[in-house]
Amino acid sequence: MAQQQEFQVIILAGGTGSRMYPLTEEIPKYLLPVANRPLITYQLELLEKAGFQDVIIITTESNNNSKTSMDLRRYVAEVKGKLTVTFEIVEPDIGTAQALAKIRRKLRHDFMVISGDLIVEEHFLHGMADMHRSRDAAVTVLLRKEVIAPETVQAKKKDDATSNEGDFIGLFEDDRIVLFAAVADLDDTLDVNKSVLKRYPNVTLHSDLVDAHFYIFSRWVLDCLEKYDGITSIKGEFIPFLVKLQKRKKLARGGNPPSNTSSLVSKMTSTRKHESDSLGCFAYIVDEGYCQRVNTIHSYMQANAKLSTGKLKYLPWEHPGKNNFIHETAQIEPQTAVGPECIVGQSTIIGSKSSVKKKLHRKTL
Repeated sequence: MAQQQEFQVIILAGGTGSRMYPLTEEIPKYLLPVANRPLITYQLELLEKAGFQDVIIITTESNNNSKTSMDLRRYVAEVKGKLTVTFEIVEPDIGTAQALAKIRRKLRHDFMVISGDLIVEEHFLHGMADMHRSRDAAVTVLLRKEVIAPETVQAKKKDDATSNEGDFIGLFEDDRIVLFAAVADLDDTLDVNKSVLKRYPNVTLHSDLVDAHFYIFSRWVLDCLEKYDGITSIKGEFIPFLVKLQKRKKLARGGNPPSNTSSLVSKMTSTRKHESDSLGCFAYIVDEGYCQRVNTIHSYMQANAKLSTGKLKYLPWEHPGKNNFIHETAQIEPQTAVGPECIVGQSTIIGSKSSVKKKLHRKTL
């Protein structure tokens, strides 16, 4: 497929899921059931539907998590479908940017990086790819608007792990990223360099946009990781580094990044506002559709509730009923009512005179 030839794909699946404990005590984070199907299957389905044939999954292995790593590899081998999946094992304490640097020789083209806990609809992938091509971008970042309901605010107050989540993102009028900072990485103030405001006078600062951890990179940016080996994290260090690099006419290596301006798309689309811009970092913003990271217990509950409705393009694997999903091997006794938005899994037995409402019932893994 054309897309597969143009972009390589990496799924980051090295996290231990410490923020989802105790759910991850026995089951690896990427095998946790969301709408009764393992989390990793949503990324695999996304890529297969989009026409990709190959994917690299980066994971870790140590004395403490060797079993969970093996469980993940064994499961993916069973459900990968038409995809050819290659696992790359890195050290457990390595950063996400360092993981990319470790496998850089296997990356021959522009590449996508997707967090293994992200569930996102396919049209965002195509929209990001179109933007990346037309803007001749160094990096294209998927951002989603954070709509905070009252119950979400209360849940975050109770959960210290999510209390400092969020991002400050400054966008120029062409969706160019000129400021990128995570709330967790800031002290009490957010400093903006005068040169940024002079160069980009019409900047909108957003606190309602959240990094979805889905990126498209140009292949040449890996040279930066090789030269600046102190960069460890994609979000915390590498993206801000590339954003700041936009101000320079040339890279520190002394050369300009490769340009695709001779391509048909670039001839048709002119997006650079400054002739001296040697690279561009752009934001693709989620407008309508589903985009959710499953990285806390609260987000895990949200994802299960949403995906159990059967109203999204991702569906449970159980047999669909009128408004629920029931596996063909499940035994439901007479005078039992299974309500809407319920999933009854394989080999589940529900006794007579029971009422099931908005629940997941599954056998133990």
